[in-house]
Amino acid sequence: AAPSEFAHLISRYVATVPGDGARHGLMLADAAALSPGDTAKGEMQISVRAKSETPFSAPDIFLEGPEVLAYSKPHVTFSDNGREARLDVTVYGVKDLNGGPQQLAKETLTATLVDGGRSAERQLMLTPGELAPPADAPVLSIAETTPAPQPNLLLFIALAVLGGLILNLMPCVLPVLSIKVLGVVGHGGGDKGQVRRGFIASALGIFAAFMVLASGLVALKAAGMTIGWGIQFQQPWFLAAMAVIVFVFACNLFGLFEIALPQAIGDLGAHAAAPSHHTGPMGHFLQGALATLLATPCSAPFLGTAVGFALARGPVEIYAIFSGLALGLALPYLAIAAVPAAATRLPRPGPWMIRLRQIMGLALLATAGWLLWVVMGILGTTAAAGLTAGLAVLGLVLWLSGRGVKPACALVPGVPIALGVAMVLATAVLPTVGETPPRAAGETNQRGAKNVDARRHWQPFDEARIAQLVADGKTVLVDVTADWCITCQVNKRLVLNQGAVHTAIADGRIVAMVADWTRPDPVIAAYLAKFGRYGIPFNAVYGPQAQNGIPLPELLTENAVTEAVARAGNVVIAKN
Repeated sequence: AAPSEFAHLISRYVATVPGDGARHGLMLADAAALSPGDTAKGEMQISVRAKSETPFSAPDIFLEGPEVLAYSKPHVTFSDNGREARLDVTVYGVKDLNGGPQQLAKETLTATLVDGGRSAERQLMLTPGELAPPADAPVLSIAETTPAPQPNLLLFIALAVLGGLILNLMPCVLPVLSIKVLGVVGHGGGDKGQVRRGFIASALGIFAAFMVLASGLVALKAAGMTIGWGIQFQQPWFLAAMAVIVFVFACNLFGLFEIALPQAIGDLGAHAAAPSHHTGPMGHFLQGALATLLATPCSAPFLGTAVGFALARGPVEIYAIFSGLALGLALPYLAIAAVPAAATRLPRPGPWMIRLRQIMGLALLATAGWLLWVVMGILGTTAAAGLTAGLAVLGLVLWLSGRGVKPACALVPGVPIALGVAMVLATAVLPTVGETPPRAAGETNQRGAKNVDARRHWQPFDEARIAQLVADGKTVLVDVTADWCITCQVNKRLVLNQGAVHTAIADGRIVAMVADWTRPDPVIAAYLAKFGRYGIPFNAVYGPQAQNGIPLPELLTENAVTEAVARAGNVVIAKN
């Protein structure tokens, strides 16, 4: 039977129900130590051990037992670089329990371990005396249970700076390449001081955008929601807003309007897209901010490691790492600000600049088309068609405004444009009301496996089935992808969907699974978190010799895949 209209909603919330923790990479011991506390007050201590495949962020534990008992907030001690935790809880009201401490030792408690969006639940047997380790874990000495040195934050900040710098060279920057090019060539023959101020303003825009992203992730994490890198692209309203902004930029580059628009749109369109020698500090600031928002749908080397470290911890680490990413992405801007002659030596803006603006306008229209394509994948054809029609109306409004035409509704300056933007956003949201409900998680993955003919040999992602396939001696390749991840599309085009890797998948030597993260999916998010990853692209290879998976680099090469496959099992891929 086909999934009901509530299948996706049910799957989403079922994923939040605590299980045994295996899906989240958590293990909770089935035995807990019971030791005396302040006996005069009827208190005792319960110590529980927990392990995680990735470092803990902020673990907490909730105990359930006899109604007369109450439990304190746990005191947590970390070891194994944050991957093991000992949680000591004070139990109150033991003297009110029939049988007292002796009875408590006979009770079985329900323990729920929570760490951010991850959780695990288990029945605990209480054992008087020292803390009992998990049955399959070696006994730890007292020295090993003392707090371990935490990872060096400065090292991860350095990785973040390097990752942000590399992000400038990743396919992710293609949608904003025209903005970057115009930001440089528009300074040709200009004043060095003006050039320096412009590029510093752009760098500040990059920092501001990263701080907005960091604040959003901190808030979502505090609310217990799933977080990740680039998750703003999973939201239709964000895609619609970006489509509007990019379309306004393109209209300006094509010369549809050259007048000063109302502040809300004028700064965002005319100032941000106009040649740089006419652009004020706010325009350069917005250029940097927009470039950041559009260039961060996918990960890059070193970036994934740094972001994974930050999102697994607290607000301080998140802000620190995102500041490092901002510095890395802004380094080219800061370099030109330090040596403005690199930009002023270019030819002065002239007729050639008009032609360049038109070429860059076409590039921005292609970016808007890409955003519309992603909207169509999430909301369907109706929403994408409505958004396209709304953009056409907005373009007409901008053209009329640029020609000085005052529509009847223009009683207040800027009303036509405000109405146009409102209509565009409405066309992206209203079609979702009463339209075909979202697909279930499994169905979403199937779409990712079938939307390209070259991927007809791919199966929907099923983490539970990976272990079965590996036990049967199979080699499994997992591809976590999304429509909005441009680097993911490049990996498919250059490596996964052609050549030796595609041949090995087609003839059955490799079992290929695709996980589509175009929309929020807590199952996929939990899978990524097991590897300390919070963004995509992500690929991993499993086999008899690599049952826990071998993560692959963000930018795939045929050599990287074939070597991982050879390490994981007995499959040898001959290069074409």
